[in-house]
Amino acid sequence: MSVGLRRTKTKVPSCEGHALRGGRPPLSLACGGLPPLGKAGASSRTPQTARAALSAQLSKVCLAVLLATVGCVSTNPGVDRALNGLRAGDDAVALTWSEKLKHSTYSRELGFVETGRVRMLSGDFLGSSTNFAAAIDTVIEKTETGPALKLGDAGASVMAGTVTDDRTRPYRLPAYEFIHALQYQMLNHLFLGQREAAAVEARRAVFAQDQIAEKYGKEVEDARVQAASGQSSNSIGVVEGRMQAMAPVIEMTRSSYENGLAWYLSGLLLEEDKDQANAALAYRKAWELIPGNPYVQKDFLRMLRTQDAETFKTLAAQAGTDAAALTRAPTELILIVEEGFVPQRHSMKVPLPVGTAVVSVDFPFYQDPAHTPMAVEVMANGQSCGLSALALSVQSLAYRDLKEKMPGVVVRNVTRAAVRVAAQEVARHAGNDGVQAAVFLVTAVASAINKADTRAWYTLPTVSHLYRGAFQPGEHTIELRNQVNGFVTRFPVKVAEGETRLVWVADLGGNARVATASLNGKGAPATYHVCGSLQAGFPPVTLPGGPKTLYHTNP
Repeated sequence: MSVGLRRTKTKVPSCEGHALRGGRPPLSLACGGLPPLGKAGASSRTPQTARAALSAQLSKVCLAVLLATVGCVSTNPGVDRALNGLRAGDDAVALTWSEKLKHSTYSRELGFVETGRVRMLSGDFLGSSTNFAAAIDTVIEKTETGPALKLGDAGASVMAGTVTDDRTRPYRLPAYEFIHALQYQMLNHLFLGQREAAAVEARRAVFAQDQIAEKYGKEVEDARVQAASGQSSNSIGVVEGRMQAMAPVIEMTRSSYENGLAWYLSGLLLEEDKDQANAALAYRKAWELIPGNPYVQKDFLRMLRTQDAETFKTLAAQAGTDAAALTRAPTELILIVEEGFVPQRHSMKVPLPVGTAVVSVDFPFYQDPAHTPMAVEVMANGQSCGLSALALSVQSLAYRDLKEKMPGVVVRNVTRAAVRVAAQEVARHAGNDGVQAAVFLVTAVASAINKADTRAWYTLPTVSHLYRGAFQPGEHTIELRNQVNGFVTRFPVKVAEGETRLVWVADLGGNARVATASLNGKGAPATYHVCGSLQAGFPPVTLPGGPKTLYHTNP
């Protein structure tokens, strides 16, 4: 879409009971054995009966391929190793993986954001900023009429550009990933002590989200209409039926490109930059997307009162908010708590009608159910300060992004399948048994080895929480407590008089990364710690002497 603005051996995925042995390809071409094309008794057959027998055998092989492949699900072993490395505190494994992506012909943009995220989690905010800047610059293009956005196309108009599958198409960041890159770049600038640069990034985020909302939504709808009216309409219905399990997650958001937390963070930075009007706009957008978040609602109404008194009175009355409660505390703490890693897409075969044939085609799907967020209690020096509130479901954004892209995926896959079916028909009518067998085998191999494009930004969190509250100046021990399992993680925070201190917590499972920075420049330099995780089900990462400060930034 273009709009104004460690080296390791890779384990070959296989279905259960059909693992590869001895390092040699199995007889199976698609997660199951194929019947041999035997020639017993061929010498006693006439050409006509031999041809009929071969045709019957080919039909059996075709059916065997189809039945053997339907439902086979491939995994992402490289991604799993990287994420497990981060959970175990071995960030080098993840960094090796992400840096390798940057040198890929097809996944360079993805490599930049994955590397940016891994370096950020490791406390290398400068290295993270460099990588995110490279990714952002590939999307925001300077033109004579101003900046323009170039994002991954959602449309069915993007036809089959390869003869294999979508994995060999260059990866372009979808809208929700691009907005996350801008969001993390704002945080990087804060952790590097570059508050003015963070404000500039906030303005870019406002511009980008406005432009995307204006153009991308229409493109998504146009793509669906175009695909539904073509030869792929029946296939789209079949694939969308398989996506019904994703519906509860998708329904948590209204579009893939609207990020309420990014809008809120932009509002924070613009307010500190004395840009009241744009801060009010950003807070309003955040409130529209996450109206149930009390911290977002409070800041929206507080800022609205300075911009539109009449609208403020109406909305404050509807919310039952006392205007006196909207006063901003002189010294504050803002927490952004990220939880886990976003689910992965998997390649699954689906039988589709293509012409007069039924073909097994791979499509990407999500299988994880809707995530239940943690209930995080914020405590300071043993005293409860309140609960965090859900601010963003990245899981929902990712699921919806896939749904929006699916019409184009279906069109491309059906186009490729139709070419293979047509080749078989031509070979069959040619009456040459050798040609027919060769074409069939090539088609069977293609059907077996082709997989869906499951690439996405997998180091993103599943959900993010938000907390904002008044704090006394001084040194504090902050405790975050998971009210479900009782897990507690602790880290120190020093807050200066009149400071608004921002704390970013990325709980990966096994460990959590914590960085703090001054939002208004009145406090201590940024800090970074590795602490315990609030999540159950992962072995804890133990560090000598407890939580360890690995890295400090300078103001």
